[in-house]
Amino acid sequence: MGRPIKAGLSYFPKDVDYYEDFKIMDLMNEYGPLGQTIYDIVISMVYREGYFLEFKNFEQLKKNLPVKIIKTIGNRWVNKKDFVLQVILSCADIGLFDHDLLMQGVITSVGIQRRYDTVTVRNKVQKTRYRLIDEKGQPLLNEPLKPINVTETSVNVTETNINDTEIQQKKIKVNKSKEKKNIGFFANHDLNVAFDEYLKLREEKGKPVAGYQLKILIDRLNQIADTDEDRIQAVKNAIAGDWSNFYPVKKEQQNKKTFNDQRQYDYQALERQLIENRDKRRKQQNES
Repeated sequence: MGRPIKAGLSYFPKDVDYYEDFKIMDLMNEYGPLGQTIYDIVISMVYREGYFLEFKNFEQLKKNLPVKIIKTIGNRWVNKKDFVLQVILSCADIGLFDHDLLMQGVITSVGIQRRYDTVTVRNKVQKTRYRLIDEKGQPLLNEPLKPINVTETSVNVTETNINDTEIQQKKIKVNKSKEKKNIGFFANHDLNVAFDEYLKLREEKGKPVAGYQLKILIDRLNQIADTDEDRIQAVKNAIAGDWSNFYPVKKEQQNKKTFNDQRQYDYQALERQLIENRDKRRKQQNES
């Protein structure tokens, strides 16, 4: 009996043009070297297991993964789990991780799987779960491949019988959810309108904001701005720049003076002063 085939990698390739990748540039622009380090650690954890890193669900991922990353980097440099999770969610937002699978507690991507296939081209590793690419490395047009337990798909016919009472209850729940949605996330109406437009734009761009990511964005907005006016402007800037995050509003310098208006000269008085100085010098020369 031969040795079991190893799914995880001992090493993985890194392109020399890695830092010229627009996705990496976006990540570095938002979070600097620390964000890049977090991404590298996650990638290493993925390849250690194979071509995906799987958690029971997203709740388990957000509970365990940030703690592991903080221990790896050291809490001297990063000690907030929310920040680590925000970086991971941003990685999915810009396409470094598959967003839909991440929300299921699975970290992988088209790029991760392509590099993995390049290294394991001679290995007979089973590649059936969470596949985003076909045998030729092209992205799949349908949903990621994931084994489904037949028992999970069986449906009892009696469960499909829905009476009028259940329909009314569902309508009530929908109406209540709409009411909650209309309340908004902020007390300021204009801020709610701007934030709602931002969420709609993200959805139109194919980058919808997930539940926990929404909380992080709201916390971020409250963190970078002290007033609703600045928060509104930060949201508008994010919409205009098509940003996946919020940034502090740069305050323009007040009473900024240009070169021309730094000093106001009385040219006639200046001319009289120059003439007086000239006459004084001539008088002194004649007396000497």
